[in-house]
Amino acid sequence: MDTNDPLERAVRPRERGEIWTDEQFRAAREYDLTERTTPVLGAVLAVLGCLLLALLLTSGKVVEIAERQEFGDARDRNLAVAEGIDRAANFLSLNRPYDALRDLRDANNGRSETVAVVTTTIPATTTTTTTTVPAANDSSSEATTTTTAAPATTTVPAGRVVTDDAPLRVYVAGDSQATYLGQAITSESGVRSLEVELDDRISTGLARPDYFDWPAQWANQMVELDPEVVVLFIGANDHQDMVDAAGQRLIEGSESWRDEWRARMIAALDILTTDDRVVYWVTQPPMRDGALDAGVRVINEVADEVLADRSEVLAIDIWELFGGDGAYQDRLTGPDGDTITARISDGVHLSRPAASWVADLVFAELDARFVFSP
Repeated sequence: MDTNDPLERAVRPRERGEIWTDEQFRAAREYDLTERTTPVLGAVLAVLGCLLLALLLTSGKVVEIAERQEFGDARDRNLAVAEGIDRAANFLSLNRPYDALRDLRDANNGRSETVAVVTTTIPATTTTTTTTVPAANDSSSEATTTTTAAPATTTVPAGRVVTDDAPLRVYVAGDSQATYLGQAITSESGVRSLEVELDDRISTGLARPDYFDWPAQWANQMVELDPEVVVLFIGANDHQDMVDAAGQRLIEGSESWRDEWRARMIAALDILTTDDRVVYWVTQPPMRDGALDAGVRVINEVADEVLADRSEVLAIDIWELFGGDGAYQDRLTGPDGDTITARISDGVHLSRPAASWVADLVFAELDARFVFSP
């Protein structure tokens, strides 16, 4: 060791009685700081590198998240950054595994299964559901049904006999609210014979065909699947501005917005009701967030106006079932006295048990319209 080197003299054990110079103290302090900060800096760089790699590996998802944001300057900036990350990932071929998994997910989304339908109990809360249905000797009629401890039913002309050899073809579609509902319809066996296709797409709706074009999807699915019954649970994500065909931005809730959303719903129902299909429209439940709650109220109002003229479309009204006006509830008590969590933590989505309640309302309508063989 060169004892004339201040650093070497600083890091060697200090001898008893040895007096250090200021230069030695400074060298020792700098050495100590370097020894301490180098591992920390390395860890920080490693974390940043992992985050960057994760962004590159899932660049497609990053773009999807940016696309789902409401129109505005923030979305434009975020989308520009996301697309830049995606281009870099494409150049390096780092996003191919994620894209392959996404394609596989989309291919498997909504697989058909022949199942029998669940039988669960509707909560004790009394609700009133108004449903427009075809009458035997009139173009349309309205039936109001009160539900207490049993599902509501509506008197309609009986449809065909459903058997194991000829199951009822049911298509359940919508945003992430439709996921648990579709699973509730397809999860049970031993009661009814159904062939169910679940087509659930998160963060979608009628407001953003630039993100996901539901009418185009439905046009294809009606040809490919030819369902007899369609169950729709969609609209919660439409709490945002829209852009019309002329590129005009429509402020959410305005009259022009209502007119555009009404036109889109009508166009969608025109596609879905071809070939005498029966369509069930599930209304939106109350929401915990005040702004979102006001938004889904508007959607329910416009939907009610549309359905008033569509006898082939039946409303499954769940507004009162889950609290009604100004009475959002996380928990509800059923007729057996058990209290369940009816909504998940975000205050938007129905829980699995709550979705089963909604499924029971659908089953009641199916029982009234079709004859299910034992």
